[in-house]
Amino acid sequence: MKSIEVYNNRKADSTKIWLLFLFLGWSYGSLGSMGKQVLFYLTLGGLGFWTVYRLLTLSKAIKKHNKKVAIESGLSSDDLMKLNLI
Repeated sequence: MKSIEVYNNRKADSTKIWLLFLFLGWSYGSLGSMGKQVLFYLTLGGLGFWTVYRLLTLSKAIKKHNKKVAIESGLSSDDLMKLNLI
């Protein structure tokens, strides 16, 4: 059960990330891509185009990040299915 604890400590909280994105434009940094986050800010969200794209893809990005964390934590395929990551 230690793997589940590690996963729970490291996974991305989708509610928190959505709120940060909607109010501050912060999402890439929460998912481990600081370079993209800086570029996002410097281009003002790609003058809005990148922001719209991110709105459409953020949920999938969170799920992908959490799946990566689960695999790194040593969770099995059955655990991934239970967590709705596959």
